[in-house]
Amino acid sequence: MPFQLLPDAFAGFMALPSVAGRVAHFDPRTVRRRYDLIGHSRVHVPMVVDVERRTFLWTDLYLPPSEGYHSVSRHIDELGRAGRDLYQYFSAGRTTLWDLAVWHAAARTDEVAVSRRHGLVRYRRGAGEDTAAFARRIRTLRTPDAEEPHGTESGDGDGVAAVERAAAGKRVLLAVVSGDAAPEKVSGTVCRLLPGPVDGCGLDRVAAGDLVAALG
Repeated sequence: MPFQLLPDAFAGFMALPSVAGRVAHFDPRTVRRRYDLIGHSRVHVPMVVDVERRTFLWTDLYLPPSEGYHSVSRHIDELGRAGRDLYQYFSAGRTTLWDLAVWHAAARTDEVAVSRRHGLVRYRRGAGEDTAAFARRIRTLRTPDAEEPHGTESGDGDGVAAVERAAAGKRVLLAVVSGDAAPEKVSGTVCRLLPGPVDGCGLDRVAAGDLVAALG
């Protein structure tokens, strides 16, 4: 049946409460980054997940039902090839949200903090280092000027508290995937993919399109 004839059809993903395993039943109300499926198509690949690299690629790919792609088990090889082709196509020379955030950060300030899995890394603009060189160093995550392992100050292992401490009391551009961090006494702008406490901490929320438009 075409998507346009269904009473409700959408794609997205549901965040699990724990990394230990699936302990929650599917709840449509918890789907994040939701978008509606419409049109005459019957088969849709919303994203491709790279389990090893812990990344995903939005594809919004519609496939012809006449080829039988609705049966994943019968067409696993073809679907796998489509996933590899999409990753190869979109991973070479394509601007990402990370690129966009880095360009803005390097142009706006002389100090940038990046929260990584192991800790918070800081980059400070060197003497004579122009914006392009500063952005390139941040983007490639090379030669940080300081590193602060998560959990060293307050026992936080996920980096949320580290981000809150780094931004507290400052004017910032906060670019994050999940809006879990809510710095105190902060001003400035936040660009986030997923909602959370950051939405109520006083920062002006912008979308990726706003950051693109601001590049002029």
